[in-house]
Amino acid sequence: MSKPLAIKGVFMPALGRKAELKMIALISLLFIVLAAINWLLSPLQRIDNLWMDLTIRERAEQRPSSKEIIVIDIDDASLTNLAEVAGGWPWPRAIHAELVELVQAQQPKAIVFDILFADRDIFNPHSDEYFAEVLKGYQNIYLPFLHLSTDSDELFPRLDQYPDTVPFIKPSDEKQIPHASLVLPNAVPAEFWRLGSINFHPDLDGVGRHYAAVHPVHHWGIETMPAKVASDLVGFQRKKDSLLLDWYRGEDQPYQRLPYYQVYASLTGQQEYLADGFFKDKIIVIGSTAAGLHDIQVTPISSTYPGVFILATAIDNFLNSQFLTEAVLFQQLLIYLLAYLLILFALFWLRNLLSALMTLSLVIVLMLGLSYWLMLKMAIVLPVISWISIYFLLVGFFYAQQFMQQQREMKKTVDIFGRFLDPKVVKILLEQGLTDQAIAGKSTRVTILFTDIREFTHLSEYRSATEIVELLNKYFSRQVEVIFKHQGTLDKFIGDAIMAFWGEPVDDPGQEIAAVNAALDMIEQMKQFRREYGLFDFDIGIGLHTGDVVVGAIGTHSRYDYTAIGDAVNVASRIEGLTKEAGRRLLVSEETRLACGDAFDFELIGDYKVKGREELVTVYQPRRLNDD
Repeated sequence: MSKPLAIKGVFMPALGRKAELKMIALISLLFIVLAAINWLLSPLQRIDNLWMDLTIRERAEQRPSSKEIIVIDIDDASLTNLAEVAGGWPWPRAIHAELVELVQAQQPKAIVFDILFADRDIFNPHSDEYFAEVLKGYQNIYLPFLHLSTDSDELFPRLDQYPDTVPFIKPSDEKQIPHASLVLPNAVPAEFWRLGSINFHPDLDGVGRHYAAVHPVHHWGIETMPAKVASDLVGFQRKKDSLLLDWYRGEDQPYQRLPYYQVYASLTGQQEYLADGFFKDKIIVIGSTAAGLHDIQVTPISSTYPGVFILATAIDNFLNSQFLTEAVLFQQLLIYLLAYLLILFALFWLRNLLSALMTLSLVIVLMLGLSYWLMLKMAIVLPVISWISIYFLLVGFFYAQQFMQQQREMKKTVDIFGRFLDPKVVKILLEQGLTDQAIAGKSTRVTILFTDIREFTHLSEYRSATEIVELLNKYFSRQVEVIFKHQGTLDKFIGDAIMAFWGEPVDDPGQEIAAVNAALDMIEQMKQFRREYGLFDFDIGIGLHTGDVVVGAIGTHSRYDYTAIGDAVNVASRIEGLTKEAGRRLLVSEETRLACGDAFDFELIGDYKVKGREELVTVYQPRRLNDD
């Protein structure tokens, strides 16, 4: 029997072996539930982020930024000193063109603008033309653009209607092409664009930590500026769409910052500020930190981090393929489980509150220390604060249970022995612990639908593979919408055929009627599809049958399908095959017809012999009652 738990004279009752195992099971179940909630819903994400941001700042203090990245800053001093030459903001593009030409003479690797050139200069059109001519002459000048999220994207062009120089990333299974609002550098002709998106979105807590390699626009993507520059310069290949930035020393200005006006004056010979060849092999980011011009973002490093330095940091990360990464799932599971087992050992085997709390403190120190070391030395993020909170909850739950058990035991012991024994003896009895202590398959009835495209081989003869796939995808998309509209279950696609069924996983007493209605609507959808695409030889056959099958998840642990198997499936497939022979688009079996009652007008087509079945199959063609 386990020893009792005593803390400085405060008794905590011992548990019997059975009760102890029950308590371990209960705490383990609670741990699993809390772990699942933390993993899936991340309710404590904000406190994890606070610790992560602290370790990010500590790591940044040890990391100098790249010397080859230079920021030319349009600061307040530049706006003031160039007012005579350039006037008020926005400056004529000729100013930028002249500076770019002078910088290009020193052969930089790239010039990246963090300034939007969205509108043409109607008062200085020649200035825009000059800027365009400069862009035309070089292949290493990058212009930014933005995607603006709106609630009415359909008012803006489709993505395929934008110029080809916009770096879209199309999905392999291209669906409906989305619309989007893009702020593009329309001040210069599209053929001179080398673009990258500069969209930077904060995390849910309002702090920006990630920079996307691909900015999502519905199911399409847009290559971002850091990914574009790194791809051109060092052949960067993305493995993830969004990456956790690894920041650099220097607080909110980690890169060498040159005021725009001083660079302009030096390059135009007005003053000596920069050595000859200063920009050779450099990556130059031109942006603004002037009050009222630059965008300020909240980052782990600062709550007022200039956007131009965020862009420079992201380019640095992408060029070196050096980002922060979260510890792999297996590593996290192992660490959290070992910490849990250590706490469990302290609770159930040390049997002392002080020892248990010391163990919990040790676990906290070890986890924080490990997380800190992984961040500083390995650039690995290990969330720990939320898990430490879970361990506190487990310990609190254990001692709450122990306290309630103590109260029960004391009451029981006092009730039994209080009238016969001295309270001191009862206390001794208490202190010595001498009181009492799965988606399984199922057999069911469903209505199965098979539909196939007729003469598909002939259709394929005079169209390319790409056209065939595109047509099939559009056709399937419409038919699946019909099936779902009538609460059917899509089983699978088989080449140019579709299999679906009604009655599972949700029981539907009217499954046969729903299936027939779906089949009739699929025929109408096919006719509309044929008219829209001029496919006058495009046709389908549909077979329906109701019968008993086995429905469930079938396959391997890595891949399985929710499907129906059984003779009824074969019969439905054979009935679909009869549609061409019978000269009908839709045929249903006797079983389906009987189950539909008077819901439709059924025309008897005849009895047919089908492969794999001894008895004849009687088939009917259904029509809606209001159809002619």
